[in-house]
Amino acid sequence: MIQCEMDYNTVSTDGKTVKLLCYGVGTFDVFSGEKSTTNISECAFKDKAALPPGNYWIVDRPTGSFANRVLSAIKDWRNGTDHSTWFGLYDSQTMSDHVFVNGVDRGGFRIHPLRPDGSGESWGCITFSTVPQFEVLRRALLTTQKVKLKSGIMAYGQVVVSGRTDYENCRIK
Repeated sequence: MIQCEMDYNTVSTDGKTVKLLCYGVGTFDVFSGEKSTTNISECAFKDKAALPPGNYWIVDRPTGSFANRVLSAIKDWRNGTDHSTWFGLYDSQTMSDHVFVNGVDRGGFRIHPLRPDGSGESWGCITFSTVPQFEVLRRALLTTQKVKLKSGIMAYGQVVVSGRTDYENCRIK
C-alpha cells in the first residue's frame, strides 16, 4: 500500500500547484479545485473547490450506472481522456467519495491527469498537469499490494490531505 501526503501549506508562490508526496514513488506538482478556489483549503466547502483536508483511501474509480459509463465513453472519445485510468478517493470516515464540509455535500473526488492537450478541470480532485507524471503514480499504485478495508473495499493506498479548515476565512463568494 502506498502512503501519500498533500499539504496545502506547500502551495507554490503563484498558487497553481501543491506538492503530493508519495513515499517510495516521488513528489509531484498537482492542483485541486477550479479557478478562484484552486488549492485554497479554507474554501473546500464551495462547489468545485479544492479537495477538503482529511484522510482518503485510493481506490478503483467508481463507474456508476450504465448511463454514466456510456456518457464517460462519449466524453473520453470527444476529449481524448481515459476515465478508466483514474482512481477514486474515498473519505476514511464515510467510506465513500462524498463528505459533508461545513454543511455542504461534496463528492466525486478522483486522482487524474488533465487531458493530453493540457485542458481540463479539477472539481475537488487531485489533478496532475501532465499525463506522464500521472502515469508514474498510476504504475506504482497498480503494482502495489492492495489492502482490504473493513468495508470490504480494496485500497491501493492512502492520501492524507492537510490544510486550514477555518472556513469562515474563505474570501471567495
